[in-house]
Amino acid sequence: MASTIGGTPLEHAAQVVESKQQADRKFPVISELLHASSSSEYEGAIPAEWQVVTKQRAVALPDALFEQYDLLECRCFMGLFPEIGRAWITVDHRLFLWNYEDETDFYSFEGQEQIIVSVALVKPRSGVFVEAVTHVLVVATPLEVFLLGVGHRGGARGGEVTLYATQISVAADGVAMTCIAGAHDGRVFMGGNDGGLYEFEYRASDGWLTKRARKVNLTASVASYFVPTFLAGRRDTPALAMAVDDARRLLYVLLQDASIRVYWLGAQGDEFVLVHHHRTVGSAAALLCPQFNEGSEAAPFEIASLHVIPLSESRTLGLVAVTGGGSRLYFSTVQRAQRFYDNAARATADRPEVFEVVHVRLAPDAQPGAATRAALMPRALRVHAAFYGGGTALMAHAWSEDHDAVVGAAPACAQILGRVARQPRASLVELAAAPRVEGRTWAIAELSSGARALNDLATVSATPTRTFAVLTNAGVTVLEQQRPVDMLRALIGQPAVADAQLREFIAAYGLDETCAMCFTLLCADDAAQHSGGMHVLGAARRVLFELGGVPHFAEAPAFPTAATADATGSERIELSGRHNGLAQYLARVLQPIWARAAISAATSDGTRVRVAIATPELVEVQDRLRRLQRFVGSNQRFVPDQLNQMPVQPANSTRPPADATRCWQAESTSLGALYELLVHAVEAISFLCLLADFNLPAISAAMPAEQRQILADITFGRLVCGERAACKELILALIGSQLRQNVSIDSLSDVLSKRCSSLFSVADVALYKALEALHVAGETGEGAETAELARDALALLTGIAGSLSVGQLRDVCASFEALGQHSAVATLALACAKQSDPTDSALSFWGDGAPAGDARETVYRKRMDCYRCVLNMLDKRGASAFEPRVLQQLPRDDALFQFVLFDWLLEHGQSAQLFHMHEPLVEQYLLVEPRTPEKGDMLWHFYVHAAQYGKAALVQRELACSRDMELSLPQRIEFLSLAISNAKVAVDMVRGRGSHGPRMAPELSIEEEVDELGALLRDTEDQLEIAQVQLDIQQQLRSRGGHETPARALDERLYTVTELYDKFAEPLRLWDAVLLIFKASNHDDRSMVEEIWNAIVRTVLDDEHRTGLMAVSSKVSQLGRRLYPSAAAFPLDLLVTILLDLAHERPTEYTPGFVADTLLQSRVPHYAAFEALRNIYKRVDMANTVAREIAALTTMWIDARGGSGDSQNMPVMDVDAALSLYIVNATLGNNIELKAELQRVQDRLRQVY
Repeated sequence: MASTIGGTPLEHAAQVVESKQQADRKFPVISELLHASSSSEYEGAIPAEWQVVTKQRAVALPDALFEQYDLLECRCFMGLFPEIGRAWITVDHRLFLWNYEDETDFYSFEGQEQIIVSVALVKPRSGVFVEAVTHVLVVATPLEVFLLGVGHRGGARGGEVTLYATQISVAADGVAMTCIAGAHDGRVFMGGNDGGLYEFEYRASDGWLTKRARKVNLTASVASYFVPTFLAGRRDTPALAMAVDDARRLLYVLLQDASIRVYWLGAQGDEFVLVHHHRTVGSAAALLCPQFNEGSEAAPFEIASLHVIPLSESRTLGLVAVTGGGSRLYFSTVQRAQRFYDNAARATADRPEVFEVVHVRLAPDAQPGAATRAALMPRALRVHAAFYGGGTALMAHAWSEDHDAVVGAAPACAQILGRVARQPRASLVELAAAPRVEGRTWAIAELSSGARALNDLATVSATPTRTFAVLTNAGVTVLEQQRPVDMLRALIGQPAVADAQLREFIAAYGLDETCAMCFTLLCADDAAQHSGGMHVLGAARRVLFELGGVPHFAEAPAFPTAATADATGSERIELSGRHNGLAQYLARVLQPIWARAAISAATSDGTRVRVAIATPELVEVQDRLRRLQRFVGSNQRFVPDQLNQMPVQPANSTRPPADATRCWQAESTSLGALYELLVHAVEAISFLCLLADFNLPAISAAMPAEQRQILADITFGRLVCGERAACKELILALIGSQLRQNVSIDSLSDVLSKRCSSLFSVADVALYKALEALHVAGETGEGAETAELARDALALLTGIAGSLSVGQLRDVCASFEALGQHSAVATLALACAKQSDPTDSALSFWGDGAPAGDARETVYRKRMDCYRCVLNMLDKRGASAFEPRVLQQLPRDDALFQFVLFDWLLEHGQSAQLFHMHEPLVEQYLLVEPRTPEKGDMLWHFYVHAAQYGKAALVQRELACSRDMELSLPQRIEFLSLAISNAKVAVDMVRGRGSHGPRMAPELSIEEEVDELGALLRDTEDQLEIAQVQLDIQQQLRSRGGHETPARALDERLYTVTELYDKFAEPLRLWDAVLLIFKASNHDDRSMVEEIWNAIVRTVLDDEHRTGLMAVSSKVSQLGRRLYPSAAAFPLDLLVTILLDLAHERPTEYTPGFVADTLLQSRVPHYAAFEALRNIYKRVDMANTVAREIAALTTMWIDARGGSGDSQNMPVMDVDAALSLYIVNATLGNNIELKAELQRVQDRLRQVY
């Protein structure tokens, strides 16, 4: 086996064990081995002189029975009843039951005078006999057939047998019953010498119209009841033997002409229907196998016996017929298409549609073989008695007048496994032997009971598991089927065994299997070790440690393939046969329980669970495991050291010693993992037995439903390797049940610590003592004693908090709450969280935004569950939990808990409490992702509360510019305005206090920080200006209607001026917004600005609801107040020209001062308006209008003197000169009215100045 350690050592060991068990399960079933039409391969046993079947002992018939045999007058029959450990013998009318185990004990029955022609032991019908009757003896004579009750009590040397007279009989009517068979439900079938098949029906008592017992002819027609016997004609062929297949509900009947009938007993077992009659069995066998040559005119074809193949052995093969020549014919009642794969065939008791010979297995003597086999077996067999079961065949052949040879054949498992590894489908290979027995054989039966595995390598018993009784007229010979481990024991048990013989054995069975056999011998129980002798144990230890091999690097194949290449590119390490043998033996010891449910639901509703494996089964496995544990623990020679001088690498190895060290390290690691699994398995069994003793169903009723769900149907393997937490929950439930009964747990703790140390640690002891203290405190009531007990429990629990499960923590916290120890809840829960995550990886996971699929998530969730215990406690305290006194008592050294606590406060609307908490943690909490508007708003308030206005400004600007927060545009503008205010305050504070007050960036100098804040202030002001343009666009869109989608888009974020122009203002023809954008960006495009202003003016004039020039003045002044003094968006010369053109265009609406008033309403200074108008005066077509506007502007200036600063900056001399010029021009133009107006204004100007 290659070293492929992955995962934890225990998981690796479990993988090794399961791979070994899987390999054993891959051994083919009998139908897969017989896939061809015929087979005939046999081999001698290894070693050659050891046989697969050997004689154990011979028991002669008691002298008293021989004396009875001397009194024989007519007939004598013999047979075996292995179910009750007896042989039966009839001498005329006398019946003897002989206990061949006790040798001399026999029971005689002489209660009738007719010659007994047949005897059978069958199962009793339900409800007819008393419980003491375990079997029914059917005794047939020519005159009647009667029943005797048999009571068998098992025990040493055959147990006790008692016969009971039942008074149940039926008349035989002169028919001698040649064979009798019983079904498991109590039906009794008989074959008569008249060719009829009968059923012995009986019941507990007589009915109104029926007798208690009757004989029913199952094969007679209705007409036969009315035809006299001498006119009945030819009779049917009598039956020689019958066999009942209870699982398939079939009855097989062998007739004297070697034909076989198949009767279907019905799905409920209450019918009798002939479904098939195979009359040409011999011919069918010859067609399948040309070498099959039994049957001729001189010696017709004969079948010696029929044997049912149970469903547990094959789903497709149902019957084996042993021929007189020693061949085995396998029959199937399954359609051909379903016979290819035995496991795929459906197990059914339906009426069979076919019955045919599907395979011929020739007799051992029919094959040319080695000299040893030829000497053991004759070339031709004449079988007169046979047995078949579990893949093993025994056939009695007349060796001489005084002796029979019992020819045995059993699968050669090592050879079959070798072929399975090399080819997809292996054929059957058998080991053959022919021990001789004294006398003529009457019957052969198996004495051992239980499941029979076809693979006899997969064994953990050191004693032979299959024994057979051969009954002859000289007595009983007991045979043993020798498994490979038995052959090895016999081989190494010899006084002197040559290494060549051992190496021959190892070559035949493989080093791994040989080492596994050594473990089987060395870990046997005391009785088996004593029977084997110390010499065998020493020799097995020598084979294990001297011939068990060493770990080494696997040899690279000459032509590597993808299948042989290591996935990692590194060389594979082949571990030693000693290691693999240990793994193989351990896997086979655990196999009966490993994959079975250890705990299952005890009730249909799942409210209780129970131990699903019987205690005797668990104890049997545990005894083997403990013997293996003792052996491994007392033999430290598995890994070499300087004391035992074991070889560290093969003798012919050319690798450096460092490579050998690597190999031994790999073996040592794997052996340690296997030993750990061994120890855990022993403890798991002790734990299950303890649960069974303490009434697990009652204990589990108090467990939470989710825990019972986890435990339901948990396999033993998972209990050992993967569900340690589930075991601890069970222990907790067990302790709880004891505490509820006021029973001290000291004795239980001692038992758990001794038997289940890996399940019950020091931490568990502390836990249970703490639970007991809390239990006592709860019963004591309030007072100093209760508080003292609670403190003791908390001290115990705090030290082991990291080992507590979440469920345990919740229960303990609930106990503390019930005692009013709220601070203990917080202390314990936070200690559990801290000890569960000593590296604080959960905090970094939280700080990284809790990424999905992160390995830190598991420990993070554990800590969250711990914190939930504290929060649940606070929830139960109601409003008092929010008092600063309560919050300040909570531990403050767990940053992650503080963050969870902050979340809890926010959820309950207690955000103001954060400003009184630990400041650095509050700041970190509010800064961590995900950033929300609420947390951002709290953060800048926190900074303002801490007088850190620069940081507050930064947060407010970030909020305004964020794209992932749901804020309205007015809110964003508000944040920008607040940021500007806080930035100004921060600048003033830094300049005023210097390094003595709170600062945004203490690492910078005062000047550098002022520069940083100034840049922040300027950028924010620019951003605010653009944001106001964005707000204007939004308001225009909403005022228009039908533009809600783009209006909502303007809430999502702050746009740049380019984006506002390209996406909103220009496409939607929002001219006001375009002008504002030009101002913000200082974009100078004279022609476009002129077009936009003309468009604005025309839009106002075209509106019938507005009043001409007055509306234009209002619109221009409204925009001017926002645009001036931007020359790009509000060029005065252009605006004056447009307004003057309108005045000429609409003279009836024009009044002097229209242009001047519009400019002044736009917050254009008087002097700027004067310069703009004076520059336009040069245009002849507008000279008079301009003169009137300047006159009006001068009047407005004079009226406003002493007001705004703008009016005081008016150039008086320039204005007076301009007025003089305009008066001259009016005189020349003979415009008396204009001249008078100008002179009036000039006079007033000169009066004032």
